Amino acid sequence: MLLQIRHFIYDAMKHIVEQHGTARYRLLHNVEVIFYLYWLIRISIIGLMYLDSDQFPLYEYDYASAFVWKHRKICNKFFIIIAILLIMTVLLGIRTFYFHHVDTISFQIPYDCIVYNTDQYYKSQDTDENIAKKLSQRFENYQQQFARNHRLLSQIIPIANRVVSFKVWRDSWLEMDRVDRNLFENQNKMHLFPYASFKGRTYILRFVMIADALSYFSHIIGAMIFMYGFYLWFPELYYYEMVQNSWLLKLSLIIEVILFVHNAFVSIQCAMLLSWTMLSSYQAFHSGLIDLNRNFISILNDCRYNGKSIAVNDIKKLFFIYRQHNRLAYYVIFPDQDAWSQALCYYALVSIPVNVTLMCIIIVEDLPGQLESVYILITLIHAITGLIPFLTTAQVSSAFHKIKDYIPAMQIQLNRSTHLRMKLKYDDLYERLMHGKKIAFTFGYLGDLTYRGLFEAFLGYFVAFFLIIGFYMKEHQDQARN
Repeated sequence: MLLQIRHFIYDAMKHIVEQHGTARYRLLHNVEVIFYLYWLIRISIIGLMYLDSDQFPLYEYDYASAFVWKHRKICNKFFIIIAILLIMTVLLGIRTFYFHHVDTISFQIPYDCIVYNTDQYYKSQDTDENIAKKLSQRFENYQQQFARNHRLLSQIIPIANRVVSFKVWRDSWLEMDRVDRNLFENQNKMHLFPYASFKGRTYILRFVMIADALSYFSHIIGAMIFMYGFYLWFPELYYYEMVQNSWLLKLSLIIEVILFVHNAFVSIQCAMLLSWTMLSSYQAFHSGLIDLNRNFISILNDCRYNGKSIAVNDIKKLFFIYRQHNRLAYYVIFPDQDAWSQALCYYALVSIPVNVTLMCIIIVEDLPGQLESVYILITLIHAITGLIPFLTTAQVSSAFHKIKDYIPAMQIQLNRSTHLRMKLKYDDLYERLMHGKKIAFTFGYLGDLTYRGLFEAFLGYFVAFFLIIGFYMKEHQDQARN
């Protein structure tokens, strides 16, 4: 578990890339794997009770088995399956993030977006004098605008000043008034996205800052939930007769509670790493593709509607757009094949049954209010951390293929002999976009991570839901008869 929670996503990516391979790094994450393997074995052994409770009466000797067996209406065999699948998912996350080579662009892209771009931001801070001038000028402009638009309220000076001051604070943060724009754009560029616009880089910066804040509060809320759970369930475990009669079991209980909290936080951190790294990369890809598509359409509209012919500068811009489009496509295809495709495939195969089973428990079981809230919270967190990153990556794929709608019209405008080379390049690009492999992340062999792929996965979710709920209802009826 990483303890730098104040700026978690920044510190986590810095830790993964810069400390990878060190003795401390290997020790930390090998221990995490050992802890999770221990829990996998522990829960699998507890699951033996559900196969044959007479042959494996573990509840007579083990406090955890006794606790689960006592609450078996809630902690049924499907609950055990969920726990095993979640542990396997976290092991997959640990393997993907902490045991993969970091010297490829698979990790250099999120590092460039999250760490390097943030470092360049702090290196490009403007002087205090210039910042004060910007804020003063912004305050004066907003004050005049407020006086024009709200004459009556502007007479109430305290209210007017508070409103204007808030707008100045908000917009100065959104527009990065504390940055020397010339230094940030022209000297302190990103490594892998050197042509990223100022607007695109500020989007990434704001996202990283918001992600760090959300991660910090998620850790705090998680700690509060664990404290509440400790208050509810630890006394019950501690006062089992078998625990009271053995100091060894008391020590074991305390150690396992600590391990449970540690492993739970590791799972939360893996979920946040998956979400934040994919979303930060999305910001870089999406803003870059938006700029390329907008410039391409601008050149086309100048030719079609303004009667301009394609000049030498336009050819240079078209060549730049073509080259950058290919470069960004490589930034998607190689990391997908190198690291993310297999991980996303396993994540999808494990996550869909987990989410479906959680839904079955919420729908079918008569849960106490507090426990039902916990299940709903877990289900929502699991769904959101998986769905939002996948939707954003599908949006990136859509942005990659948007340019194909305008290439045929551009080909008509490239009607000179000097345009032949450019015409052939865009003809090749059009062919690849129309009939080639999709420029998108993939679910391994399951398909492409596009809107169509997500729709097919959504249909698969419903199929899995009805299959699993059928088994769940049958199991529930068998338990009721017994």
